[in-house]
Amino acid sequence: MQIYEKKIMIILYSFASKDFWVIAKVNQKLSIKIINFMTGFLEQVAIYLHRFHSEELQRFCIVFPNIRAGLFFRKYLAQLLEKPVWAPAFRSLNSLIEEIAGLTQADNLSLIFHLFQAFRQHRPTSESFDDFYFWGEMLLNDFDDVDKHLVNARDLFRNVSDLKEIDQLFDYLTEDQKKAIRIFWQDFNDVKTGRAPSLQKEFANIWSLLYPIYETFKQILKTKSLGYEGMIQREAVRILREGNAKYTPYEKYVFIGFNALTPCESFFFKSLQKKYRAIFFWDYDDYYVSNTWHEAGRFMRENLRQFPHPPGWDFETNHLVNSSKHIEIISVPSETGQTRMAGQLLQNLPGLPDPAGLKTVVVLPDEYLLLPMLSSIPVSAGDINITMGYPFTCTAAYSLFNGLVSLQQHIREYADGLRFYHHDVCTILQHPYIHGLIPCEADVIIKNIIGRNRIYVRLSELSGNELLQKIFRKCTQAREFLEYLLEITALLPHSSEEGVVGWGLSLQSIHNILTTNEIEMDVHIFCRLLRRIFASLKIPFSGEPLKGLQLMGMLETRALDFDHVIILSMNEGIFPKGNPKQSFIPYNLRKGFGLTTSENHDAVSAYHFYRLIQRAEDVRLIYNSATTDRNTGEMSRYLSQLIYEPVFNVQQRNITFQVKIDRNIPIVKERTDEVRRILGMYTEKIGEEEEKGEKRRLSPSALNSYLDCRLKFYFRYVDGLKEKEEVMDEIDYSVFGKLLHKTMELIYRPYINKEITSGMLTLFLKDGKSIKNALYRAFAEDFFHTDHVTDSDITGRNIIIREVLLKYIMRILEIDRDAAPFTILSLEEPLDVSIPIRNVDGSVTTHVNMHGYIDRLEAPSPPSGGGRGGLRIIDYKTGNAQRNFSGIADLFDRTKNGNHAALQTLVYAYMTRIAFPPPFGGGGWGEGLRISSNLYIAKELFKENFDPRISISRQSPIDNYFEVAAEFETELNHLLTEMFLSDTPFTQTENTKKCTNCPYADICHRG
Repeated sequence: MQIYEKKIMIILYSFASKDFWVIAKVNQKLSIKIINFMTGFLEQVAIYLHRFHSEELQRFCIVFPNIRAGLFFRKYLAQLLEKPVWAPAFRSLNSLIEEIAGLTQADNLSLIFHLFQAFRQHRPTSESFDDFYFWGEMLLNDFDDVDKHLVNARDLFRNVSDLKEIDQLFDYLTEDQKKAIRIFWQDFNDVKTGRAPSLQKEFANIWSLLYPIYETFKQILKTKSLGYEGMIQREAVRILREGNAKYTPYEKYVFIGFNALTPCESFFFKSLQKKYRAIFFWDYDDYYVSNTWHEAGRFMRENLRQFPHPPGWDFETNHLVNSSKHIEIISVPSETGQTRMAGQLLQNLPGLPDPAGLKTVVVLPDEYLLLPMLSSIPVSAGDINITMGYPFTCTAAYSLFNGLVSLQQHIREYADGLRFYHHDVCTILQHPYIHGLIPCEADVIIKNIIGRNRIYVRLSELSGNELLQKIFRKCTQAREFLEYLLEITALLPHSSEEGVVGWGLSLQSIHNILTTNEIEMDVHIFCRLLRRIFASLKIPFSGEPLKGLQLMGMLETRALDFDHVIILSMNEGIFPKGNPKQSFIPYNLRKGFGLTTSENHDAVSAYHFYRLIQRAEDVRLIYNSATTDRNTGEMSRYLSQLIYEPVFNVQQRNITFQVKIDRNIPIVKERTDEVRRILGMYTEKIGEEEEKGEKRRLSPSALNSYLDCRLKFYFRYVDGLKEKEEVMDEIDYSVFGKLLHKTMELIYRPYINKEITSGMLTLFLKDGKSIKNALYRAFAEDFFHTDHVTDSDITGRNIIIREVLLKYIMRILEIDRDAAPFTILSLEEPLDVSIPIRNVDGSVTTHVNMHGYIDRLEAPSPPSGGGRGGLRIIDYKTGNAQRNFSGIADLFDRTKNGNHAALQTLVYAYMTRIAFPPPFGGGGWGEGLRISSNLYIAKELFKENFDPRISISRQSPIDNYFEVAAEFETELNHLLTEMFLSDTPFTQTENTKKCTNCPYADICHRG
């Protein structure tokens, strides 16, 4: 700094060789004139205070609307100092008022609890604290508003039945105010014989209690030296009026950058102003202050009238309509697409990287876009400073909280101890915080749960390290559950996320409140309460506030100026916010008594918006043009104002996304050498490598897969893509079938190779206990994957499934009784054969290794006196199977729906023919022996004259496989030739109905 003494003293300040100010002393009058229009508001205030009060700043108290503005101001002031000096005090307005009132502001949870106490004194109710919480928040906001506006609460909550009383009762109000009150009570009293008298009566009853509740609530708080913001402000006003205020030892109070003042705050300002102890600096633009119709200047016009600037302040206030300002409105048809657009804009901004943190800001009215925005910021932007809270409900810590709540809600107690629902256990063990601490233990437990299909996991299976012991236990009371959460939080890696620290601090605060106020409630209610509390919790980010690109919420931008401003979510309903806070006080009464209304909120939002862009050189305003559940796609009213006001030069740009997914693009897998090598594993070409595990076997269901869709076969049997294993809470069709198969196997296994007679089955049917034991063993082995189960293990819909299975099993035994005698040769035994693939001349080219499990293979006992022998194949079907088909060729026609069950059982017959060559029963297959294919289809079991044989066209049951063997084996040979010896590519089916339940439908975009 250089000083030249002449008649006119001129001082030049330069920052970054750009901004200049001239301070002149002429005729003993001080004036400040800004040379460069981009001089910031806080910078100019710092210059003024340094120039005219530098020797006394240590006796000043400087008050800002937010902490961030104070940090920037200190930076500007420090740049002006040539030597170390005592800094002025920096205080918040709330702390000053608290000091006068002698009350401390309590946290919201404590306030609502004390309000609940007051509420119950005047309205005894069985309503829980959790149920009251919503109403408590509403009442607390109303009481806060009443006190901040110095409203006579007795008059406000008076029930006026005679409209003539209004003029007498409220003679201190203006005529417009009394008119608004009169409108409300007139409409309200007219309801008595109108739409909803019961609601009107209920409202009147509660309304009459609000003043007693209000008074009791404040008395409770005052005895504890606590208060809410409005109560503290009102108490301070009372003390100031009585002249008993004890001011802190500051010579002057400097208020910088405020806008909407409550009547209490305004009274405080006036009390200091009268004592010449206040200096006011207001940040505004002539455009919205001079135009009385403009909502952004609604409060500022009154501020300037009541609390003028200090002498000599001549700050330039005509920046908003400067012709060199660049304003662009950009519509993006996507919520997160806005952040990508902002990232592209940042890529091209000249002010980045910004080591001073003074040039560029990205403002997020919707805090949920913070993480997408962080992902979109280019590396070239350099350092980033986040000055906004992130919703706790979007953090990993909150997802863990939800998992722990769900775990507690689903705990079951059995005779052998606690059991935990599998989904809750897996969710918690897979959570990054938990899995990161115990990866090996977590993986072993999860594998065991899936492998054994544990629906409810025993506590003994979850014991282990300290963390597992802390997590898997039961809590019954709120305080116990809170301590449970605190103990788990203490074991988490606090450095991994800000959310863990914020969660821990919030839990500790809630614990202190519960302990201090001796609040007791059960876990279920307490969890609902915690969710309500966490819904409003914001997680702050730590960083260097005066360095790099600034990411802010709209409130954090107050009093700050930036060259480049990017604002996202400029949508109506987001900025300005729609749906203002709910209130118990109707609109007309609010208006009549001068309380905050939606117009006040709109005026505040408008001021924040216009103030932020008024000194910026480059402004980009982005909104989401897509209609969603959270967004109407409508641009903010402020954008419309900019567009239609002729004083602004606004450019508009519409971004569209050309997203087109052509679901008709075919997916084709050619037969490469690698594909042929894998297919060769199913044949005998490389059979010598069987010991190396390179030999594969094809199942009859694989043939059906190929006929349904060649690509489906490729995914499963060539690529080896398997479906994800999951625990099944309820039995689906496949498990239902497995349980039926397993039970029948367990019933008949003791009788393999023994003749089963009708009398034996009659006795067995009478012994229901043996059948039930077999079914429970099936549940244990094939569903729960354990040693045994009891009635308590089978719960919910599975109880119904159990009873249905019992009926089916009993019916099968009845059918078998009618077909006896017979001898069971095998049950669920593996059947491995090699089926030849023949040339046209009948010579064998190769063999395909086939593998399958025949549910039941039996030999009917020949009638007395001799007769034909043979084999009977029985296949149980619980799904939508059919015994009838139109012809052998149609089974292999992929243009038709096919008949999987019939094809499969005929393949089993062919495999049986190979596996059991002649002589069988005294001769070859051609000498009168037969193979019969039978389907026990569940939905047909109870039909009269049930016939399990497959049949052609419903008229011709196939009594012997050899009746169709020649045609069937020819068709099968054609199919196997195409599958293993041709160059036919693997393509998608043209019948998209077959894609409905295909596990690979998503890969093909047909899901």
